[in-house]
Amino acid sequence: MKKISVAIMADEFDRRPERTRFYRHLIESLIKTPDIDLTLVHSDPMPEEMLYQRAREVVMPRMHLPWGSHFATFLRYCLTTKDRFDIVYYFKPRLFPFFWLFPANHVVVLTHGGGERLSQGKWTLPRFVFVWNLILFQKHIDILISVSEYANKEIVYAFHVPPEKVRTMYTYLDSTYSSPPKDKIVRQVLTTYGLPKQNYFIYIGRFRMHKNVGNLVAAYLRYREQNSHATELLVLAGGSKEEYEQNFGPLPLSPFIKDIRFFGYIPTEHMPILYTGARAVAFVTLNEGFGVPIIEAMACGTPVITSSVTSMPEVAGDAALIVNPRSPEALAEAFTLISRNPALRAELIKSGFARHHFFTWEKSFSTTLAVFRELV
Repeated sequence: MKKISVAIMADEFDRRPERTRFYRHLIESLIKTPDIDLTLVHSDPMPEEMLYQRAREVVMPRMHLPWGSHFATFLRYCLTTKDRFDIVYYFKPRLFPFFWLFPANHVVVLTHGGGERLSQGKWTLPRFVFVWNLILFQKHIDILISVSEYANKEIVYAFHVPPEKVRTMYTYLDSTYSSPPKDKIVRQVLTTYGLPKQNYFIYIGRFRMHKNVGNLVAAYLRYREQNSHATELLVLAGGSKEEYEQNFGPLPLSPFIKDIRFFGYIPTEHMPILYTGARAVAFVTLNEGFGVPIIEAMACGTPVITSSVTSMPEVAGDAALIVNPRSPEALAEAFTLISRNPALRAELIKSGFARHHFFTWEKSFSTTLAVFRELV
């Protein structure tokens, strides 16, 4: 049986291995697949990473320049190597110019959606180059893999890609969430964070403009002002107060500001515990290719409040409170419903727990593997 030679551009995996569990799982599964001959291509040796000992490794000779070192390193490898692959797989659509010079017959790119072009945020020079590189030269890409049907359509629209080039692969629920944490552990960890169990709303994610954290704060303050007996905290995890104010401006004047807690980086092992201990998870962003926190919270038995836009209704199904993310009034009403209606909360927990079982690794990996086999 002739094997399919697949090269993975692994620099993205190297940068933040603690946050790239999908990449790790994909690499591990490809190593175990009999008809795949896997090579990991990157710029810097990582001797402590065992995956590079289990697959063939190519370290591109590093060029050290005042600017553009990674691009120059990539380009030199493409022009000088004698390697040849059936497929090269990129973890992100931020491709270098001349990406088509990589020594592979086919190019596959994991593209979460059209957010690189469509989402709010500063247009830096790298963002401009990467977006237009994809638009102008997508003819050199064989398959783009999206993470939802919404993301599929967004990719076609944002990057002018023919629809037949895009495949949908739903993101899977990581094994970290396969079993609920024990109550004793939950209480111990929540104590270290100074959080009362079942008495806080939580958002976990970055504080970029499209994450809509400013409206979330406004909604929480409105909820507290309208419910004099409410005591829930609002936990914003994943960024600092300074980062929030840089993107959304100063916090509004309110006596309830003291009940907003900013937590920075959350260790992976603590995330299920923070979800489990919450009254509800509020994930009301303006643009998501998928929205992983939705299914993570559902797996932890926590009600979800999410947005009525982009991919989030598709991911949540009928297992979440779906609201207009641009309306602080609607978000505040959702907080009130979660807090005052135990029957609704119980129903959301039940339906959410059933919903998360739809998103499995087996489905995600089989889609990727089918793309590779289709191309060769």
